Amino acid sequence: MQSTLKKFALPVGLALIAASCQDLNVVNPNRPDAERATAQPVTTESFVATSFRTWWPVAGHDDYPSWAYSTMAREMTSGFADFGQLELSSEPRQAWNNSPVNARRQVNEQPWYQLYRTISAANDVVGAIDRGLVIENAARTARAKAMGKFMQGISYGYLGLYFDKAALVDETTKLDTLTGVAPSFSDYKAVTAFGIAQLDAAITTANAQPTMTFPVDNFVYQALTKDQFVRLANSFAARLLVYSARTREERAAVNWTQVLQRVDAGIQVDFAPTAQPDIFFDDWKRLLARLRTAGRPSDFGRPSYWLVGPSDSTNGWRTWVATPNDSRMPFQLRTKDRRIQGPTGPASVGKYMGYNLNNIFQAARGTYRFSHYFYRRNGVDLTYQTGPQIAMTVTEMDLLKAEALIRLGRAPEAVPLINRSRIANGELPPVTVDGPPNEAGCVPRKENGDCGSLWDALRYEKNIEGAGVTGVVAFFDARGWRTLPEGTPVHFPIPGRELQTLRLPLYTFGGPGGQGSAPARDPERCPVALARCAP
Repeated sequence: MQSTLKKFALPVGLALIAASCQDLNVVNPNRPDAERATAQPVTTESFVATSFRTWWPVAGHDDYPSWAYSTMAREMTSGFADFGQLELSSEPRQAWNNSPVNARRQVNEQPWYQLYRTISAANDVVGAIDRGLVIENAARTARAKAMGKFMQGISYGYLGLYFDKAALVDETTKLDTLTGVAPSFSDYKAVTAFGIAQLDAAITTANAQPTMTFPVDNFVYQALTKDQFVRLANSFAARLLVYSARTREERAAVNWTQVLQRVDAGIQVDFAPTAQPDIFFDDWKRLLARLRTAGRPSDFGRPSYWLVGPSDSTNGWRTWVATPNDSRMPFQLRTKDRRIQGPTGPASVGKYMGYNLNNIFQAARGTYRFSHYFYRRNGVDLTYQTGPQIAMTVTEMDLLKAEALIRLGRAPEAVPLINRSRIANGELPPVTVDGPPNEAGCVPRKENGDCGSLWDALRYEKNIEGAGVTGVVAFFDARGWRTLPEGTPVHFPIPGRELQTLRLPLYTFGGPGGQGSAPARDPERCPVALARCAP
């Protein structure tokens, strides 16, 4: 059992580390331990060459946990019960049911177990290489190690983004010394920092080689040179630095100077892995744009009015916000933003979204969930598993840089970064340091109807440009900007199944006034003094 534990403790859950003190002395000869499994160089490389595929779904590209996170953030809206979204997006908010028999337990179970499964594969490969394994030659061996550290980095990074705590286990950990001992858990700050450290190790390993090439059909499913791989690692590090903040105060305390450095050293083209039908795909994008019957686009979930409403030129958005939650009804907005509305009128289709009158949700589940807007940016039908699947954009990095500049007192330098997508994609008039032009049809507007500030314009661009790219980033932004509805869980607990097996008490987050709950919304404050916005 000792040898089996080394290989399989993490994929089936950290619980087995503690459970090994029980009567589990049954050896399965068809499940070799880590050292035997990694004795064959090509086989060992395959562990890490396919590890991105296990990370990908739970990083905002599958229905768990994307729908829960997106609807909690009020980015998308849906009236269906699938994927835990109905309970978690209900208003007023309620605490997460962390019972191991909750029918929607996959919201936090699936990321937990799948991220640790990915970490286990990466640990095995890096450990084998450190013990002297050579995969054909030094360059190929270095590539496998760099990829292993990269996967450790983004896996631990996302554990830190999702959960209040996690256990840190890498290739240096001697699992057999943990027999009969419950794992030690580190808080999300330490977990995120650990992930960034592994990304830096991946960068160091890659930079030690003169060249390094990643093929398009595995690894990260996008052909990369060494420089592009290093840039991708830096962009993920920038994400982790910013998105790990749980509160407005923590977001303000981010090392924004380091964020600038990471973004400047980051991606220069969009990261868009190439789908392989039924093997590697983006099911989040499939349901976003699903069209099952004529005349009902986005028939599973739709862009929320909290997402598109700030672009409204009429009083529709202002009135909707001021209406009691249970009395809200969908409306047709008018906007100059060509991502939402085409040039020929309010019913014409925009570049990213369009207007559709059909209501597709049950009124009994709350008319506040209704939306007349559908999503179309990434196509419909089989596009979710054919061609590039956009996962991280240069625009996202530009806007993280813009936020850093504003917070560092360099707002004028943020203006051109905000205007890039605003002008090219939205066809909107440029902002200045004073914000959008204060005119009829100002985009964006505040919830009281006033024309927005530069800070409002930044957040609006981040939300519109990020919609549909992943299902989780809007949530990370909302908790750091203090725009989550009060009582929303700011992170998830260790899954109940894991706690039960470890014989640890169940706990949870969320609900008004509950532990780990978002405070009352406060969307109008700026991090620094700006026109139309006070800190």
